[in-house]
Amino acid sequence: MSLESQRKWLHLALVPEMDFENFYRLLKTFGLPENIFSQTFSALSSVVPQSIALSIRGSLSESREQRLTEILKLLDTIPTARLVVPSDEDYPQKFLSIARPPLVTLSVGQLALLNRPTVGFVGSSHPSKEGQAIAKSWAQAILNNPVSLIQGDSEGIENIALKSAIQKDAQSLVIVTKNILSDPLCEKKLRFASENGLLLSSLENEDNPWASRQKLMISCIEHFVVIEAGIRSKVLSLVREAADEGRDVMAVPGSIHSPLSKGCHKLIREGAKLVESVDDIVVEMRN
Repeated sequence: MSLESQRKWLHLALVPEMDFENFYRLLKTFGLPENIFSQTFSALSSVVPQSIALSIRGSLSESREQRLTEILKLLDTIPTARLVVPSDEDYPQKFLSIARPPLVTLSVGQLALLNRPTVGFVGSSHPSKEGQAIAKSWAQAILNNPVSLIQGDSEGIENIALKSAIQKDAQSLVIVTKNILSDPLCEKKLRFASENGLLLSSLENEDNPWASRQKLMISCIEHFVVIEAGIRSKVLSLVREAADEGRDVMAVPGSIHSPLSKGCHKLIREGAKLVESVDDIVVEMRN
């Protein structure tokens, strides 16, 4: 992708108020960003709200322009870094299997890892010692199978599983991060992805990076495994949304006395598969 094309895709993604519906409507009506930016204000405002049309015709704010410049610099300095957009020939099929696929994603590493069966561990941000032990051991054990481990980097179960997989020097680990440019571990993750696996970061919806990260995880992960979750955990909304998109949800049972088991038990009652080992996960993935 040329530098100018990269700039235009990023400009659209960083336009204030831009959401999936308006972005998709523009692409469907006018085609590639190069065509969108050549439209008149009148043509644009017939498709999207006037405020978005004005932003497309104008300049980005100083902070958003700085973010665009930083992303372009990263794309230029890391050989395996690229933007992943729907017009790519190798746009992941997994992305296309959900209702609102990612439109602009930063990728570093081997995008082909998304062609394998995928699984991800999620759960409490404050897990018990038992939950931590499960996340550590299962993250390493699952990598002995022909799958890609798609791992977020939020605190708790996600980060524990992620660190455990990195310690194993995993060759099929995909890291999904909320905002790579503001990540204090940015350089370490980029280096790992460049040499071993894949790192993905959503570049859409800058005002709500958490929602963008969640959508990206649902796009990538075919099989979610919940290891400990409270009854009001945000993880429950994530996996329910994933289930609505046709993704598989598994949950680890626990003590009836533990608050961290309540969310998992609720998911199991709602139809999530009960799993007690990595072997259970592998069997479920095959099914």
